[in-house]
Amino acid sequence: MKEFDKSIINDFRHGIALALLALFAIFFFWSNLERLEYGLYDLGSRLRAKPASSAVSIIAIDDRSIANFGPWPWPRSYIAFMIDMLDAYGARVIGLDLIYAGKDMNHGLREVTNIIKTIENNPQYSRKNISTIILLSALKDAQQRLDNDAILANSLATSKKVLLPVLFDLDSQKKNDTLKSLPDYLAGNSLFPYPPDKSITTSAITAPIEPFAREASRLGHINIIPERDNVVRGERLFIRYQNRIFPSFALQAALAYLNMDLPDINFGKTIDVGTKKIPLINGNMHIAFKRDIPYYEFIDVINKKIPAESFRDKIVIIAPSTAALGELQETPVAYNVPSVKITANVIDNILSEDYVVRPDWAPALELAMIFCFGLYIALIIPRLTAFAGGITTLAIAAAWIGASLYLFAAYGYWIKAVYPAFVLLMSFIIIVSKRYEVAPKT
Repeated sequence: MKEFDKSIINDFRHGIALALLALFAIFFFWSNLERLEYGLYDLGSRLRAKPASSAVSIIAIDDRSIANFGPWPWPRSYIAFMIDMLDAYGARVIGLDLIYAGKDMNHGLREVTNIIKTIENNPQYSRKNISTIILLSALKDAQQRLDNDAILANSLATSKKVLLPVLFDLDSQKKNDTLKSLPDYLAGNSLFPYPPDKSITTSAITAPIEPFAREASRLGHINIIPERDNVVRGERLFIRYQNRIFPSFALQAALAYLNMDLPDINFGKTIDVGTKKIPLINGNMHIAFKRDIPYYEFIDVINKKIPAESFRDKIVIIAPSTAALGELQETPVAYNVPSVKITANVIDNILSEDYVVRPDWAPALELAMIFCFGLYIALIIPRLTAFAGGITTLAIAAAWIGASLYLFAAYGYWIKAVYPAFVLLMSFIIIVSKRYEVAPKT
């Protein structure tokens, strides 16, 4: 009996030592295991993908629209016309995912303006005649028609529901000790950092020109930050610039739809928008990617091939969707994804409160499974043949990974299954190798 008890104690110590050794080995295989973990995460995302359920849709500036309207950039009056149309259709929020950081280079407008100045500066202009008056009136009318910036600014001012983007240079993360005074339209679309702030810090921003920024209902950043494997899995809801944090384009769109403002946000373990709680994982909102977000081509909307009801009371985002106008992204569920689809997914998640989350109990469960696998290696494996032990170990590992995938697909719970499974398999390999090493030779 004492020998039996001693054997159990030795096996227990041996198994725990092997589990600890396998844990130590994780540090040497960290990058490879991380890739496997993310591979499992991406599989769970594909299994979880379901149709979008919130009121968000996309109007795409795509290759077909460009082929019909002419090469990019289009006159800004085209975008103004689309805003006017969506406003008339009853869209609740209009997101324009285009940064107009400089004035329109309209050579026709410049020539007309020069002609007007030439006439008005002519000494004989003081002696106006009917011909001069008619000519100037026609030229000034043409000047108004050609001033695409004024046309777009007027549409923004009339609508009062258009969200515009800003873009941060994330390669410029050096600390800027000299704080500049921000324009009121930037300061008004930002907050002071909250205490546990984990926002990325940057020192460079690209914003729309002032006439547009002042007439926009809100401003939000459009930075998309992939993981180390260049796959986009989450959204940075805030980026820090100067001494303030700036919300994302998607968060601002959701706030506008809910008739809420930045001061209405409460910060804590989650970001609370009214009754909606946005969970964070290391400062990121992890996206539950959806299928079938309504997607319309710009040319079809302009030509009124899409019914007005498709946009009534919706968040509508006008954005490029071709590689020629912006970088395409990779997500867990698809390749070559236009950035606007990621933005639409974030909005959908916030409005439907559907996220990928890392439950508070996940680390405890993972450690508990490592401990249980250690006990299994210590107490069960020594009493099985190598074949039976191998089959049983593989079955347990498959069951554990399958359970984690089920939790991800059914509930959006991200459990890191690869690390406990690695400990289990590594410990089994070590103990079986040891058994054959010490076995008597015949």
